[in-house]
Amino acid sequence: MLLNDLKDKNIMIWGLGAEGASVKTYLENHQLPKNVSVYEDKDGADRFEELLKQTDVVIRSPGVSIYKDEYQKIRHKGIKTTSSSDLFLSEMRVNHPQTKVIGISGSKGKSTSVSMLYHMMRSLGCNVALGGNIGKPLIELLDKEYDYIVGEFSSYQASDLTTSPHIVMFTNLFSVHTDWHRGHVNYCQDKLHLAHNQKVGEMCLINERNEQLKAYSQGMSNVRLYNVDDSFHAEGRELFNGQKLVVNIGDLKISGNHNLDNLAGVMEIIQALGLDVEQAVESLKDFEPLPHRLQKVATIDDVLFINDSISTAPEAAIGGMKSFDDDMAIISGGIENQQDYTEYAKFIQDNPKVKVAVTLFQCGSQIAEAIRKYVTRKDFVLIEAENLKQGVEAAFNNLKACGGTLVLFSPTAPSFGYYKNFMERGQDFINIVKGLEK
Repeated sequence: MLLNDLKDKNIMIWGLGAEGASVKTYLENHQLPKNVSVYEDKDGADRFEELLKQTDVVIRSPGVSIYKDEYQKIRHKGIKTTSSSDLFLSEMRVNHPQTKVIGISGSKGKSTSVSMLYHMMRSLGCNVALGGNIGKPLIELLDKEYDYIVGEFSSYQASDLTTSPHIVMFTNLFSVHTDWHRGHVNYCQDKLHLAHNQKVGEMCLINERNEQLKAYSQGMSNVRLYNVDDSFHAEGRELFNGQKLVVNIGDLKISGNHNLDNLAGVMEIIQALGLDVEQAVESLKDFEPLPHRLQKVATIDDVLFINDSISTAPEAAIGGMKSFDDDMAIISGGIENQQDYTEYAKFIQDNPKVKVAVTLFQCGSQIAEAIRKYVTRKDFVLIEAENLKQGVEAAFNNLKACGGTLVLFSPTAPSFGYYKNFMERGQDFINIVKGLEK
C-alpha cells in the first residue's frame, strides 16, 4: 500500500507507541487522510467496534500482534491493513527507486550490526540514513533523498510485510517473543518474512553458524551464507576474509566475540556495495558500543561490571560468557518466557571460569533448577536473589571471595513486569553498581 492510497480515507492507528505516533504525525502533516483516529487496547471493545464502523484502513503498530483475534476479525471484514514499515518499504520501491534499502534483523545483535554498518558507510562518505528500531522512525526518512537507508527490523515489523528491503541480513535466530507470535515456529517464520518479497538478484545474508537460521531459510531465494571459510568469517577474536586477517577485536571498542560473527555479515554488505573494505574497517576502530550491550560500567576493587541488559535469551547469555576470559559471576533472570535453560546450565558446568551464578525475578527459579541439575562443580556457587540490588551485591562479594574479576549482568529474559524496558533495567543495574563505589 502506498501513501496515496490513504488519500481522503478514514484511518485508524492501532497502538500509539513511538512508531504509531510518528506515522500519525507524518500523515497529518502531509494532509493525506480524511480522518485519523487512534485505538489502544485499554480503550475497550466497545470503542474498537465503534471506530471500525468508520474506518477504511487500519495501520498496525509493532506492539499489536497479527495473531490477536481482533486483528484477524478486521481482515475478515475486508478492512485494509498496513503498517508504518510496509508503507515505507512500498514507497521506497515505487517513488524512490534510486535508494537502496538495507534491512538487518535477528534475535540478537541487530542493533549493533545496523549501527556498525551505518557508522562505516557514513565514514566512507555515503549519503546514508539510519532508521527503524534504532535511529529515526522509517517513515520520517521519506521526505529526503538518500542513496542508502540502513534499517533495523523486528519480527513484529516483518511479520506481515508486502515488500522487502533490497538487501537483508539476519544475525541469528533464537527462541524469543513466543507470546506475541503464539509460538516459536511462527516467530521464526515471521522474522524471515522480512526477505520473502525480495526480487530476483537481490541479497539475503544468512549466518552459516546459526542452525535455526539455515533451517528456516531453506527454499528462500537470494540466500548467501556468511561466516564461511572463503569469505568473511570470524575465528576466535579475529575476523578474516578468506585467509586474510581483517581485524582483531582487541583493536575495536566493542566487546564480545559474537560481534565478530555479526561483523562478518556486515562486511559482506560493505563489499557487495563496492565500498572500500579496508577503509571501512579502519573507521570501525572509532565506533562506540551501544548502551546495555556488553557495556563496561565500572571497575570496583579490580572487578569489572558488564551490563548486557538487552540479553533476552539464554543463547545471548552464553555468547556473553564466551566473550570474556575472566573468572566471572553471571546474573540472570526476568519474566517467564518459555525458555529452555539446559544449554545455559551445561555451558556453566563445562566452563570453570564461571564461578558464581545469581538468579532472580520470575524465571529465576527455573534457571536455578537447571543449574542444580547440570552444574556439579565444587568450585561453583549458586545464589537465588530476591531483587537485582541483592543479586549484584551477592555476585560481587562471592566473586571477590574466589578471586574473580568480572560480573556479567545478562538477564536471558524480557524485563516487562519488573521494568518498562531493557534500558530501564540496564540503568538500574548501572545505578546499583555505582552505589557500590560509595
